[in-house]
This record gives sequence, structure tokens and C-alpha cells, in this order.
Amino acid sequence: MVRPRVFMDFSVGGEHIGRVIFELYNDSAPKTTENFRALCTGEKGRNTSGVPLYYKNSIIHRSIKGFMIQGGDFTKRNGTGGESIYGGMFADEDLTLPLDSEALLCMANRGPNTNGSQFFITLRPCPHLNGKHVVFGRVLKGYDEVVKKIADVPVNEKDTPLSAVVIHNCGELELRKPPAKPAPSESESDSAEEEEKSRKSRRRSRRSRSDHPSSDDDSDAGERRRRKKSKRKHKRDNKKDEIKDSEKGEPSNPRGETEEEYDARLEREEKERLAATRKRELQRIKEEYEAGTSTVDGVRFKGRGRMKYVDPDVRYKF
Repeated sequence: MVRPRVFMDFSVGGEHIGRVIFELYNDSAPKTTENFRALCTGEKGRNTSGVPLYYKNSIIHRSIKGFMIQGGDFTKRNGTGGESIYGGMFADEDLTLPLDSEALLCMANRGPNTNGSQFFITLRPCPHLNGKHVVFGRVLKGYDEVVKKIADVPVNEKDTPLSAVVIHNCGELELRKPPAKPAPSESESDSAEEEEKSRKSRRRSRRSRSDHPSSDDDSDAGERRRRKKSKRKHKRDNKKDEIKDSEKGEPSNPRGETEEEYDARLEREEKERLAATRKRELQRIKEEYEAGTSTVDGVRFKGRGRMKYVDPDVRYKF
């Protein structure tokens, strides 16, 4: 659950001193929290007497240094008034949260179940108030910079600040999410797909060149052309098969072969074809070599030139 946050801008003697930001405990005191939040925004309009249900321009009417500062009386501005958005007073909610630190936001009251609009901010732990006042928030920002300055303002014998401490503005802070990234347009997605295909094609080409090194550049170029032609033919055949399968209502790729697997298979088939071609070429060279030699009585003769030396012990057949 996201806890709401509200703010109050304070001035002392007409001079702006800063902003205090509160975090409200809507999980433990939802009714008290909603009352305070709505009085910060002024969204409930006016009460039956025509007084705005709004903390704006109300004052901090009580300040006891080392204890607490108190405000929220927007009807009489002296600590004897105030009103909730529910009309009059409302009951206490969770009294189990202790007043065990400074900067706690608590409801002021005249006894059990007399919550209206007055609140106070602690300046130290107040264990003697545990179970008597609802703790419904805390100061998130501005305690040292603003709240302590208010506590330092001189007061009279009734603990009222001698210089008016006014809430000259207040409201709710909205939690803004980062803007969502715009979806790519159709043209951008198409161009991205084309670029990805081009990169894959270049990678496949580099792999093919590294797998089949050769000293003959013309031979390499020819082999690459043949491989590309074979791939194109294979793709056309596959496309025809897919069209036929789609017409028959059968899946076009029953094996679920991915593009990477397809490329690897084509490359493997191309290697096998080249190996078979080399094998046939070697066999042909071997046969030509053997056909150009002759053997007589275990002696092998090569070439077709004229013999310059004739061994008398060997019988030659011409």
C-alpha cells in the first residue's frame, strides 16, 4: 500500500521559512489519515458555518520547546476550535503506536474519541502520551530546517508564538510514475528487422569464409556463389513446401527448426557437398595418374618420352 504524502509551507512573521513533508499512515489509521489529507487539500469545501475545511492560512497556536508544536485550529485560531471533515469529532483509531521519537505527527484531543482537526509534531519521545493520542504520520522532510526553527520562535506565557507562524500553503504530493516508452512505429520495427537480418547474413558469411580457407580467390568466390545459390534454392523449395503444407492445413515446420538450426544445417550440408566434390576430384586425379604409368616385371615407368637407356636384362613391350 502506497502511503500518501502531504506538505505544509510555513512562514514566520510573514517570511517564508520552508516546507515540511509528511508521510501518512493510512494502513494503521485510514480515517485519521483521510481527514488530515483532505484538510491539507481543502477539497471538502466549507462547513455548515461557511468556514473552509482547510489548513491553509491557519496558525501554529502552541509551541513548547523540547516537547511539541501544535496547530490545526482553522475555525478559532487559538486552540479551542477546529473541525473534522466528518462533521464535529470522530473516534480514536489505532492507539498502539508509541510516541517514541521526535518528528511524529499525532492528533491532539480533549480526551478519548474527541479528534477534530488539531494536530501536533513531537520534538522528543513522549512516552507519557502513549495510548492517549493517535500517531498517524511522521515528518519525512523539513524537520531540522523548518520544525526546529518554529520551536525556536519566542512565545508568551500561554506558549503562543510572539511572531505569527502561518501555514501559508498546503496540499498533497502526487506519486508520478516515469513516462512509458513509446511503442515503435511499424516502419521502425520493419527497418529494425531488416537490419537484424542483414547482421545475421554478414555473420553467416564471415563464418563460411573462416570455415573454408583457400589460396585461390576465384575458387572461394565461386564456392560462395554456389553456396548462396544453393541456399536460395533451398529456401525457395522450403517456401513452396510451406505453401503446400498451409494449403493442406498442415504445419509448415513440423520439426520446429529455428533459424539458427536451419543455418547450421545448410552450412553442414554445404561442407558435406564440398568434401564429396574434393573426394571425387582426388579420385579422378588418382585415376589419371595411374593411367599414365606402366609397370613391367615390377618396374614402374612414367611418362611417354623416349628411353635413353635400355637395360638388356629387361624385356620391354612397345
